[in-house]
Amino acid sequence: MLTKVATSKEKILIKNVRVLDVIGGALSEPKNVLCGGGVIRDINADINTPDCDMIDGEGRTLMPGLIDCHAHILSPFLSEQKGFLGAWTFRQMKKNLETTLACGVVCVRDMLSTIRAMNSIREKIADGEWIGPTIFASGAVLSCSDGYPEFINPLYFPLSAAIGQPKVNITTPKQARAVVRRLKELGADHIKIGFTSYTREFDAHKRMPTITDFVFDSICKTAHEHFLKVAVHHNWSEDLVRILRHDIDTLEHLVYDRVIKDAEIELILKKGITVVPTLTISEGMARFEEKLDFLKSERAAEMFEEKPLKHLTWIAETWLNFKGESYDKAFGFWRANRKNFAGVQETARKLVAAGVPICAGTDLGAVCAFPGELPDEIKRLHNVGMSKTDAIRAATINAARMLRVEDRLGSVEPGRNSDIIIIDGNPLEDLDALRRVRVVGKNGSWFKPDHPEAPDFWLGHETIFNG
Repeated sequence: MLTKVATSKEKILIKNVRVLDVIGGALSEPKNVLCGGGVIRDINADINTPDCDMIDGEGRTLMPGLIDCHAHILSPFLSEQKGFLGAWTFRQMKKNLETTLACGVVCVRDMLSTIRAMNSIREKIADGEWIGPTIFASGAVLSCSDGYPEFINPLYFPLSAAIGQPKVNITTPKQARAVVRRLKELGADHIKIGFTSYTREFDAHKRMPTITDFVFDSICKTAHEHFLKVAVHHNWSEDLVRILRHDIDTLEHLVYDRVIKDAEIELILKKGITVVPTLTISEGMARFEEKLDFLKSERAAEMFEEKPLKHLTWIAETWLNFKGESYDKAFGFWRANRKNFAGVQETARKLVAAGVPICAGTDLGAVCAFPGELPDEIKRLHNVGMSKTDAIRAATINAARMLRVEDRLGSVEPGRNSDIIIIDGNPLEDLDALRRVRVVGKNGSWFKPDHPEAPDFWLGHETIFNG
């Protein structure tokens, strides 16, 4: 998926590139960019700069690497929790990481993982043992017994001690404070709450429990005391009303049962909440059967281990077979529900039009969303009303600001990390240019993707569903 560029010197001169200023929304005339030690040193360097290796940009666009603000980067792509999965799981993790980086994503915000296992992977990436993006991780999702995600359960000792918990059930404010502090100690970068009361069947007579208001407040207060932002998974309008009573930082996904109300948008704006719409996963669940040709392609065989690929193919093949497999545990109401996806798009349009802060995220790893879909998410944000420039900002500088790392990522400026990409085309005019990554810089190393474009996940179909 990636071929490392051989270099022998610390400094790298990238010649003949047009630099994309994502803050100003402009593309420069051809220039030379000097990098060294994993940092951008000069964006107007002399072509005769001594003692450096050279990469020829061939007049292409150099821009900050992309940031996926909602991912499950270590996902093995199975639709239910199982026990020990074997060595293939780690091979799939490596493929997720490398495919993601090959598609120009240099950073992900992971939204559910076992924190000790995640820390091990992050160390491998930092040491150069594995190739992949920078990962900001939540660790376990915080919920309650039988609460969302109801298809994930806490692990038993000693496995939990070895890799961490995927989910922690919290019943008291005291426990909430202790769990948040412990996650911080273990290296969590933010806190995720799972808050969804409707079951997968979307039956008004069936409800799932959620954390109490007292627990919710304790999570937020303790997280903020430790400089951690609080992200909340939600899907239903009834839950949104409760969620907005609390001091949260980001809303993950969009309400699914109706279009959001103006008063709710006003409250989101007043509270300064950022929304990560994850249109990719919503659309993937609406029409997953249309990914079947991709799943049968050579590109998919490269991206997935045999076991998850077989499972994903089976899901796509039976996606419309409602008399057979219902997938209630993992998908339920979302499954092939194109009618409601139109409402999701309208909610996104209203949020964009109101000026709510938006960051781009795909939900990569949640079975219906794959590594490499962030360029398509950016196109989806444009489709619901964002300008091309703002859609790009949602995956670069604004994403970096949300993560509080704008001093390192999100723009091409001296002193920033040289986690940058060279793409073929001008994304301010053609967002498909983001799919054509030619060079990726990461941690001071340089890579060339083995494919000229990101995968086409919708072979034979339109990338964006507007039916």
